[in-house]
Amino acid sequence: MGKQLCRLAVMVALSALAFIRPAAADDAFPMLVYEPYDIVPQSELISLGDPEDNGGTVLRGDITLKGRFDFLGDGMAAGIFQATTRRGVKVRVVMPFSEHATVIIGRVTLTDEFGNRHTYNPGDSYFIKQGSVILWEQTAPLLQKSFFNYTLP
Repeated sequence: MGKQLCRLAVMVALSALAFIRPAAADDAFPMLVYEPYDIVPQSELISLGDPEDNGGTVLRGDITLKGRFDFLGDGMAAGIFQATTRRGVKVRVVMPFSEHATVIIGRVTLTDEFGNRHTYNPGDSYFIKQGSVILWEQTAPLLQKSFFNYTLP
């Protein structure tokens, strides 16, 4: 499963090259700002595949995943993640990377394998370690979050 996730990450990264804006010292815009309620346009997002391709198992409902990569390199990725659902969704996720994220729009409830549960709204942030088992429950039709991921070798 780990090698499949790595291959998927490479394929997604290659297909996302048009959306990557690595910050360089001479870049006119070396800092990106993600603000609560500032929705990233759909035209800037690409498909991230099925939840099963990203460590998830859909337990109930439907979900579509999209994203934008603003940085990729050395096991790290940063950008925008979007999840949409028509009827609400519950997904069990084995985290394929460590992630720090901040909700931009929408609401999601995360429960870890120890029963710790929290509902995140725009402006709320969380950190989850690679390998953790998380229950993702989303009733809002649209959720966008900014993320920074690191995958341990």
